[in-house]
Amino acid sequence: MSSICTSCGEVAHTRWSRRLSITLIERYYQCVDPVCGHSFKAVEESIETISPSSVADPLQRLPQSSRAKLAAIRIAMRRAAGDEQMPLELDS
Repeated sequence: MSSICTSCGEVAHTRWSRRLSITLIERYYQCVDPVCGHSFKAVEESIETISPSSVADPLQRLPQSSRAKLAAIRIAMRRAAGDEQMPLELDS
């Protein structure tokens, strides 16, 4: 993984990371610019599901995004109407 150095704006690569919880990861970064050499840590959190997994972990229960909820409602309405074939909807 990479990020942007908070000091000089160059790329910063992950040196190592550790999982704090099922949805929280702490990452340690180091700037690739040898003159800068900045090291920093960041916390990454998973906050919502955009597209549900087909092999979901039952312990991880993220709320669905509004867009995912709307897609689920559309599918349910089509199934209730007896529409067996779902049209492919591409994002614009």
